[in-house]
Amino acid sequence: MRKPGKLTVIIGPMFAGKTKRLIKEVQKESKGGKVIVFKSAMDNRYSAAEVVSHDGLRIHAEILGKGDACISSLEAAAREYDVIAIDEGQFWQGTKGFADALDRIASNSRSVYVALLNKDIYGNPFEVSRDLVAIADRIHFIESKCSKCGGKASFTQRVVNGTETFGDLFVVAGSDLYEARCRKHFVRPGSKLL
Repeated sequence: MRKPGKLTVIIGPMFAGKTKRLIKEVQKESKGGKVIVFKSAMDNRYSAAEVVSHDGLRIHAEILGKGDACISSLEAAAREYDVIAIDEGQFWQGTKGFADALDRIASNSRSVYVALLNKDIYGNPFEVSRDLVAIADRIHFIESKCSKCGGKASFTQRVVNGTETFGDLFVVAGSDLYEARCRKHFVRPGSKLL
């Protein structure tokens, strides 16, 4: 008899250790079942064929498309694998049925893990983050360290040459373009830091 499924969301700002936590959870799960890890083709910062944490922990990954291809790939994986993990889940923002598909897969006795950002560079929650948190069995909110004061950070700030910058929601980069910030030091468009 299969054990009950679960949907685990690992969420927080950049540099909090979400990917590292995802990899460690998957490594534990791999002792008891078949595992597949997915990533977005957009995220090729460290490797095109692996999910890699900022501190170098890595695991093989398959590319997960968008739209109908995403849902088809997830459903196919659920027929073959016991554990399905997805890194950088915010990249599926706008993929219709993404959260529902993961919910169905977890309800079909599969373990599903998704690591993703909680908020965009404007300080607004990603819709996919809200959807997944609402249906998750387990939520691991991981804070980072504020780049300004060292306090607990839950925001991700895009910074170019020391200046807070806005624009496209998805610009794949690391510490060269992003900082973790606490609420006090996070700057929204048109506002000034107190």
